[in-house]
Amino acid sequence: MRFESISIYNFMRYKGENKIEFSCEKEKNVTIVLGDNTVGKTTIAQAFRWCLYEAVLAERGKRQADYQLLNADTLALMDANSRAKVWVKLIATDEEKRYTIHRETVYKRAYPSMIAEEFQKKLTMHISDIHSQQSLVEVDTKKVDELINELFPRNLSHYFLFDGERWNDISVNGVKENIKESVHILTGLSAYQAAMKHLKDMGSYSVINKFKKKITGSGNLYDNLELDYQKCERKIETFKKEIENIDINISNYNKKCEEIQEYLEINRNTETLQTQYRQLGIVRKSQKERCMSEYKMLVNEFSDKAYMMFAEPMMQASVELVKSVAGERRDIPHMRQATIDHIIKGGRCICGTVLIPGSKEWNSLLEQKDYLPPADIGSLLGEFERTATRWHNRVKNTSKEMRETAGQIDECIRNYEDTCNEYVNLEQRLDEHIDFAEQRKKLKNYQRNIQELSNQKGQAQGQIQSLKRQKQRLEEEMKGLEAKNEENRRWRERLELAEALYQKLYHDFSVEERKVFLELNQQIQYNFGRMFNAKDKKIELSEQYHIQMLYKTDIGYREEKNLSEGEKIARNFAFIVTIMDYSRKRKAQKSVDKSQENDTLPIVLDGPFSKLGDENIRLIAKVLPEVSEQVIIFMLKKDWKYTDLDSYVGSAYLIEKDAEKSYASIRKMEDF
Repeated sequence: MRFESISIYNFMRYKGENKIEFSCEKEKNVTIVLGDNTVGKTTIAQAFRWCLYEAVLAERGKRQADYQLLNADTLALMDANSRAKVWVKLIATDEEKRYTIHRETVYKRAYPSMIAEEFQKKLTMHISDIHSQQSLVEVDTKKVDELINELFPRNLSHYFLFDGERWNDISVNGVKENIKESVHILTGLSAYQAAMKHLKDMGSYSVINKFKKKITGSGNLYDNLELDYQKCERKIETFKKEIENIDINISNYNKKCEEIQEYLEINRNTETLQTQYRQLGIVRKSQKERCMSEYKMLVNEFSDKAYMMFAEPMMQASVELVKSVAGERRDIPHMRQATIDHIIKGGRCICGTVLIPGSKEWNSLLEQKDYLPPADIGSLLGEFERTATRWHNRVKNTSKEMRETAGQIDECIRNYEDTCNEYVNLEQRLDEHIDFAEQRKKLKNYQRNIQELSNQKGQAQGQIQSLKRQKQRLEEEMKGLEAKNEENRRWRERLELAEALYQKLYHDFSVEERKVFLELNQQIQYNFGRMFNAKDKKIELSEQYHIQMLYKTDIGYREEKNLSEGEKIARNFAFIVTIMDYSRKRKAQKSVDKSQENDTLPIVLDGPFSKLGDENIRLIAKVLPEVSEQVIIFMLKKDWKYTDLDSYVGSAYLIEKDAEKSYASIRKMEDF
């Protein structure tokens, strides 16, 4: 799908008719519209949205009714009886058809006030064959909005009508809740869901339920089983509605949580303080872990050697005391009294001399026996002294080492306490102008409500599963009691075929959805890397299809929620490029199943690079022509030089505004 042109008449900043023709070439598929700030770039982007959906993308705190579409100069020239038109005509083409959408509103002036009031509205759509000169076919007025939504799904408008200055958070205008649905539409998975809904997932109006009503039986027992079966179905429907209500409440609470979190974030003083606060939290955690590690080492060292250190003075004194009493040591080392008794009993010395009682040898042995324990403690003193020496050698430097370690721990604790104080002070600086206490209290209450509702949802889902098992049992009993006539047999076959088809679709959908999810997650990280060249960051889809940005830390990747404006744009850009690229590749594969094939959408970008650095502008711009069949960019003249897209440009326009005039005009740049 491509846009051929857009024409606007008296729309906001533009007086009279202004027209832009977009490049539809395959090689030069980029159209640029350049202009300074406040001259009217966003007005043209708004014209797309208004023509398609009769809506404008409202700024935070504003409503649709706050925007006056009629050009102010035109309004000023009107009197009470005057009428003035505002219209936008958008022409788009696919491979076979040309679609002309014309939305018009006639205004009158609430004279003398400068207020335009709607007088009449009109929306028309014509279709013609792109390959012939056949006359236009007008679409039934009642079906125009439906057809527009088929061609340009409204819940995808935030993806192909990208506002870089306003879409700085993925939750703006409910986009967050639609991400999963958007992925299903753009990847063709919604066809599975539509088929499953038609077969079974639309209650009593489903094909399967209608088939079941065609099957009849006879007898009171069958009637009772059928009543029980219908009761189970009603209960299941009741629980399903309860789950739907719970999901709505959870969604509302999630929105409230996001609003509070956004409020807290917006009111933090500066992005620099936020970065310091985040980094200080990481440093504080690291310092605490280091303090605990150093302290544990000190305790282990003390537990291992303390008894040796404390016993050393006592052991030294004991050795000196015993030596002063026992005198000089005269025993033979390692000799025992039992050894001498054994030699005397044998009657021969170890040198071979015969031992005779009363002889010199005999008396020498007896004298040596008196020098051995328990008669003498000289040898025991030697063992004690050696142990004391060994302990001394082990602990001689321990006291100094432990003092040094304790000093390091003290220093570490001081640094940690300083960081904690700085962390608290920084938090106070961030909060000093706003009392966050009440908002945080509300946030906790909402989160608690979400948890309670989630528990209720789990219980309801459990009841549904139990009732489904009961239904299956009742159905088996009813089968046995059904009148065996030809009509029942045919309807039973149709029912079983429909149920088998549903199970096949459910299985294929689950497999394909998981495949798409994994492929998208891989591709989104690849695109993020090549567009932003960030080695310490990555983004991924959670199982709930929330887009997360992760930062690399010493302990792995962790989610960072306090993102800068540029980081939010980077995250969203990577996702949009990925989903568009994935859709384009699926179309190129020309699947046999045409129901899964979706036409790709053009990308219309308003101020996409306003909050990005020069290098990121170049990297992103390089990717855009590759992932979309058509790229339309409204941007500042000063940013264009960083894109390097000149060779892709097939059409270029410049928005001009005279300082003395309140309206702008659009001029085609022939020599671009």
